[in-house]
Amino acid sequence: MKGRFKYVVFLFIICIFMVFFLSSSFFQIKFLTVNGNNNVTREEIIKLSSIYYGENIFRINKRNSMKSIFQNPYVKMIKIKRIMPNKVIIEIIEREIMAYVPYVGSYLNIDDEGMILEINPAMKHPDLPVVKGLKFDTFKVGEILSIDHKEQFSTTTLMIKEIKGAGMLGLISEIDISELSNIRLGIREGIKANIGDIDNINYKIGFIKSIVEDLKKQNLRGTIEMSHSGNPVFKPE
Repeated sequence: MKGRFKYVVFLFIICIFMVFFLSSSFFQIKFLTVNGNNNVTREEIIKLSSIYYGENIFRINKRNSMKSIFQNPYVKMIKIKRIMPNKVIIEIIEREIMAYVPYVGSYLNIDDEGMILEINPAMKHPDLPVVKGLKFDTFKVGEILSIDHKEQFSTTTLMIKEIKGAGMLGLISEIDISELSNIRLGIREGIKANIGDIDNINYKIGFIKSIVEDLKKQNLRGTIEMSHSGNPVFKPE
């Protein structure tokens, strides 16, 4: 009986503490911080999270908040932290626009995974490449672009990642993926590159970068031909 009584008293004390934690103004949220956002406003993140000033810090449902924030296509990763007694930090990692896909006078903004982040009548960042030659019937913002030709899609995402990895996103103005055996790049400063298929793409992109740097120093324009076997050939205009 004594043991049971102690157990009941212990549960009673726990309940008292729970009531205190859930009702005390000491644990009401006074500070809401959002980190890592560039394309999504702080106000939008907080609104989606349904976390509000004055709410008890123990009452927030982190899982539901994260699920709601993920409704914004730009949000790739989320972490919500409680900082006792009255602060909540929302940390996010955003998806980045890597290229544009023309569509009926507008542009689909896509990341390096082919996720459609938004559609705009103009390019938000004109220094990023436009991908041409993709065939698709429908699309939905917040989802991966569904291309009729799956190999064409995988080639597109690989090209974007390789160009990004080489630090050339600002140099490439156009990626023409119409023919997988004859991929063509439009490069700023009046230079073009025919790179053939996707084989050895890492080598090809790196080689193009070094050639372009030399051509820019000499103020030359023309086409870098790499679609044949053998060494690359530059054909000046």
